[in-house]
Amino acid sequence: TPLMLACTRQNLEVIQTLVEHGANPLLKNKDGWNCFHIASREGHPHILQYLLDVSPGCWDTESTIQRTPLHTAAMHGRRDAVELLLERCQYKPDSRDRCGVTPFMDAIQNGHVGIARLLLEKHQACARALDALGAQALHRAALTAQDGAIRFLVSELGVDVNGRATALQLPALHYAAK
Repeated sequence: TPLMLACTRQNLEVIQTLVEHGANPLLKNKDGWNCFHIASREGHPHILQYLLDVSPGCWDTESTIQRTPLHTAAMHGRRDAVELLLERCQYKPDSRDRCGVTPFMDAIQNGHVGIARLLLEKHQACARALDALGAQALHRAALTAQDGAIRFLVSELGVDVNGRATALQLPALHYAAK
């Protein structure tokens, strides 16, 4: 929709004009995203704040694969957006998408250690949660070659480097070799 397109930019005036003229913030695209999901990907807190003010329930949405706006903001490294979502929205800690991926895992596998810390501290995320294949964040960080995230998990959080993903019974080293 035009509102969804407007949410990919930082022009709050255009978004306000569209909403004032009847644009519906709750409409979804083919992937199940509404404009709030898109704004979370872009990470502009002033736009997210406005959308929450005019449509308080717009945060409570999942894509067709059960990803929330919190997953999306964490994946894309949008710290300001993640902070706002944690303050204003009621996401459950360790909400999982269809593959069992949590926002913490998304942050880690994309190298956003600061966001991972934030999710641990302010959202009680679990650093050892398992995805649908039994892999932890460590396995996912190894697969995407996120050295800083691996150091964080192993050195600071004490995640066992020899822990095996349950579905394939492989340690993180095997994921790194992929």
